[in-house]
Amino acid sequence: YRSIKQQIRNDEEISRAEFQIYTRYPNDRLRMIPFAVLVVLAPELIYLIVLLMPGFCPSTCMTYRAMTKGARRHDKLKQKLHLQALNRIRNAGLSTSDFVDEAALTKAVQAGNSVFSLDQMSRTNLALMYRFFGIGPLSMVLPTSWLRASVQRRLEYIRTDDALLGSEQLISGLGLVELFRACQERGIPAADLPEYQLRLALYNWVRLSQRQMPDNAVPIAWSRLVLLNRSVKLANSPV
Repeated sequence: YRSIKQQIRNDEEISRAEFQIYTRYPNDRLRMIPFAVLVVLAPELIYLIVLLMPGFCPSTCMTYRAMTKGARRHDKLKQKLHLQALNRIRNAGLSTSDFVDEAALTKAVQAGNSVFSLDQMSRTNLALMYRFFGIGPLSMVLPTSWLRASVQRRLEYIRTDDALLGSEQLISGLGLVELFRACQERGIPAADLPEYQLRLALYNWVRLSQRQMPDNAVPIAWSRLVLLNRSVKLANSPV
């Protein structure tokens, strides 16, 4: 971790695997001590803890089954937030048709609507995005500045991860747990999708991000809120 941190400070190039270690290590370190104590005192409970309390476990201990169980609960919440998002875009003078394909989304962004600017986004829209992407709880009581900073950090993380996934052409080779986690981080409802659909959804997200919006992931985030189980159709896509 320290060597990766030093590489980042020196503006040296790192791989996606190193980037993931760098971003996950702080949380994993906090979880490691209580998890290690549990391993020593009650090893027979480890499987149940991983399955029922995934937030208690370091990321390296997570299983696909445990992630799927938690994702189903969050996907139900996404359905409700999706309906709220449809109302929000109508209030902003947009419609679902503005998100269905690459050309329409690009045109909507170029029109300068404030919903696509994180700095101008209302508190209600920030809270909506905060909850949809599973950043954390208590969105209703957190200050607006906290919500904005949290959403910005998530989108910056995704933008960096998109660039690494694209440059290293990793999507087809991701293991199922890593693939599932990447989809969850981007708000893609993943619990009941087969593996090939997860790869396609992630591929579409990354390709759109790299082709059209490398410096602003907010429009793609809105497209996920609005389209939910669908992806923006890409021009001249081979898939």
